[in-house]
Amino acid sequence: MWNLTKEAKEKFSKCHLLPIHESDDDWKMAITEAKAEGEDLIARLNEELEEVKEELLLVLPSRFIPYVEDGTLNQPTLPKNVRENYLQWMQDSAKEFEQTLDAAYEQTQQAVAYLPMAVQDVFAESLHDAIIERIEREGNTLHLYINTDSGFSTKFHIHLIFKDVIIEESDDLLQLGQWLIYYELQKTDAGFAFRVLFDCPEAEWTITMKGMDAQYYYRPMVYTRLRDEEKLEETSLAEYVSLLNPDYRYWLITPHLKSSINTFTDNLILNKGNFKLGQNEMVVSVENQRFIYDLTEYNPIQFIYTDVYEYPYAHFNEPVPTEQIEAAALGNDLELQVRAWNTMYANPKALADIINRVLWKIQITEENEMMVSVYASHFYKSEILIEAVLERYRNLID
Repeated sequence: MWNLTKEAKEKFSKCHLLPIHESDDDWKMAITEAKAEGEDLIARLNEELEEVKEELLLVLPSRFIPYVEDGTLNQPTLPKNVRENYLQWMQDSAKEFEQTLDAAYEQTQQAVAYLPMAVQDVFAESLHDAIIERIEREGNTLHLYINTDSGFSTKFHIHLIFKDVIIEESDDLLQLGQWLIYYELQKTDAGFAFRVLFDCPEAEWTITMKGMDAQYYYRPMVYTRLRDEEKLEETSLAEYVSLLNPDYRYWLITPHLKSSINTFTDNLILNKGNFKLGQNEMVVSVENQRFIYDLTEYNPIQFIYTDVYEYPYAHFNEPVPTEQIEAAALGNDLELQVRAWNTMYANPKALADIINRVLWKIQITEENEMMVSVYASHFYKSEILIEAVLERYRNLID
């Protein structure tokens, strides 16, 4: 019995097709902004309702249908009690789906304990928003290569190996570029079953197999640093490899193949393969396979992985000397600023006087409001805020 189903996801999505403002103040703000921008708010809301009406009526409780038919469900004229009832219905549907996801997570955690440690490592982090990059079938074994650049895992390239496949069931064939949205792993009498809800295109895919294994690789720390600083495109391959830790092992992993890198030179020396970087293309050959990659589409730097994880933001946790904290926290050097706030976060009692001065002096803006709120809430729980600062941040403290 699966917790996770395409029907549950679709029901959740349909219940949230038509968001509405939650309070009178929100409506007043929306109306004021529309007037200032010369927008016909009522006409736009009518269009939004009409776009989703057909699907919404499939799941909407009967008590709301009259307000869909007369077009007021997403209008400011909707009675307050109906609005609150509708919002509660949406919240209940969200809670129901969250419970479904929680149950799927619990099943996954129970099942993965019976699998190799590499698989446990993979499932210890979320695969949400990972993308299928390569699919290979070898007898009764399925190899699924996924890229998590757009996801939430520190393991940027994951190779899932489904051994002794018993059966696959899906709305459609697996496709390159599909996104993993939700998933559930179960232990069965015959082995294991794995279900994924994909997007682009949407599909429910279930595979049962006798065993499962995994391999995974990380981006070098320097890759993340250069990406965050928006310097990847201007960094040559030679410059990049000169920044890598020479004590680590590295692999070249493309959308079509994987090969360990023996040494770095102007052109990479691959194990049982060749790499050639030209002016407009790179050519990768391993054994009897040869692939050409257009440099306007691919950067060779993005193909280099390691099996060693380095936390790329460790430098942000380096403490700032006490006498420099206040100036750093209020200054314009972003890295120093983050380090200063992290230093205060880690030592609220010892740095109470500095923290109160910084919170009193800092100018709260739309850009930093969320960050300041998080820190202020932490310092409030640490019971170190003076009354004047507490009063200033009362509305921001969670």
